[in-house]
This record gives sequence, C-alpha cells and structure tokens, in this order.
Amino acid sequence: MTAQHLIVFFVVLACSVYALWVLMPMAARRFLARHLLQLPLGSAWVARFQQASTASSGCDCNGCDKVVDLQRKARPQVVHFHARPKD
Repeated sequence: MTAQHLIVFFVVLACSVYALWVLMPMAARRFLARHLLQLPLGSAWVARFQQASTASSGCDCNGCDKVVDLQRKARPQVVHFHARPKD
C-alpha cells in the first residue's frame, strides 16, 4: 500500500465520520457523546463532546449567537402549474 492510498483512506474515513455525526439524530448523538466522554481525550475533544451531550436543540449551530425569530410564521407559497401544450 502506497502513501497515496493511506492518505486517501484517512481522508475518506474522516469525511465519513463527519457525515455520520452531522446526519445522526440528536438523541443518538447525545448518547454517543456521553460515552465518548469516558475515553481519555484531549481538552478540546472533551469540551466538544460535553457540549454535544447536553445539546437540546435540533440544529447543528454549535451554540451560535444568531437571533432566531420564532414568532415569525411562514406564509404559504402558491405553486402554479403550467400545462404543456399537446402536439
């Protein structure tokens, strides 16, 4: 196995783990984060997993300071269908 194969393997593995974490349901992510906290990890990983284990929102904003207007209701959108002319 060449160095190129190893690099590609680790890049694909890292992307797969990231996609799995992001697309995982919040309950499963909290469960996994609580169990990963028991491993001897660095302080950055411990802080990240502690935040994930106590997260209550469904978004993946990582505690951003963005103001979300919850009172604004979405207006219904009108969809127009145009029939194709028959030949």
